Amino acid sequence: MRSRLETGLRRARLERGLKQGELAERAGISRQTLSVLESGRGQPATLIALRLARVLGCRVEELFWLRDEGGELIAEVAGPARARNSADRALVGSVANRWVAYALSPEDPLALTTPADALFVRSQRSGPMVRLRALRPLEALEANVLVSGCDPGLSVLAGRVQDRWPGQRLCWIPVSSDAALQALARGHAHVAGAHLFDEGTGEYNVPFVRRAFGGRPMVVVTFAHFEEGFAVAKGNPLRIRQPEDIARPEVRFVNREPGAGARGLLDRLLRKAKVPSSAVEGYERVLGGHLQVAQAVAMGAADAGIVARSAAIAHGLDFVPLSEERFDLVFPKEWSADVRAGRIVETLEGRAFRRELASLGGYDTRESGHLVTELTLK
Repeated sequence: MRSRLETGLRRARLERGLKQGELAERAGISRQTLSVLESGRGQPATLIALRLARVLGCRVEELFWLRDEGGELIAEVAGPARARNSADRALVGSVANRWVAYALSPEDPLALTTPADALFVRSQRSGPMVRLRALRPLEALEANVLVSGCDPGLSVLAGRVQDRWPGQRLCWIPVSSDAALQALARGHAHVAGAHLFDEGTGEYNVPFVRRAFGGRPMVVVTFAHFEEGFAVAKGNPLRIRQPEDIARPEVRFVNREPGAGARGLLDRLLRKAKVPSSAVEGYERVLGGHLQVAQAVAMGAADAGIVARSAAIAHGLDFVPLSEERFDLVFPKEWSADVRAGRIVETLEGRAFRRELASLGGYDTRESGHLVTELTLK
């Protein structure tokens, strides 16, 4: 297996607000030498690497590391078979000491902007186990955190974690809240995100976690509160303002799949308004996420759909608020001792994450990182 040296030196310097000349002087090297090291065109002597790490206040491994090229692994494939059959690329993580792979389907626009961890070996794609050719070192894949859930804000969490801890990667698997909890229960994810409201108890998420995991000890932490409502065309030409309006014959609606928080909200609102779902044109037409629904409205393929406010803003749409939802992260109690769990909670509590998430629109981060509950064995 071949290896090549990679560097995070430039990023570490910029994060600390240092110019090249300043860092070079403090480390006792020339600016030209520093420029060569930052570009990856040269290999540092041990003494120089130690000096740079001391000046920047970090470990040498955060500035320079070896990346292995090649290597194969056997993984349990997760997610829909449809995506696997059409994909060449995959995200990979190690959950409970076994490899799990998610196909990056070319039909999913989000997958096009997601760096792959591995490629499927085409001759080994049948059954639940698949053979993959790694594109990153296996140690790096073992450090991956697989986070399933629907909120687009999870991409902000992933970015903030990677900025704070270079080499630590959170892989966002966009699925509905119910599917996220199921993936966690099957051991196909480290963390699940959910915003499911239980009408019987008036609680978010916790009753669903109890049902999904029985007596298994689980931790529930708040990600954020966000606004959910109708995404409509700019100017709201059809004057869609309340649930009854989507039952008008001229309105084309696009829905989310059963088990999605948005689908649950719609059903509650329709029942309250005494509007049968059969009266909604497009009720049975479903798409797989907030961004996909917003995109359908933006393209004129639908007149309305329920999304997070941030998704409507991202596609230049108007937004009609309907509810404030609490989006929580869920993970097994035994995983809370993992350093990666601590990094996630620390990021949620951090000012940089809260500011960036709030800037997307519709998010309230007042309780981000707050422990909702720890479910223990009965």
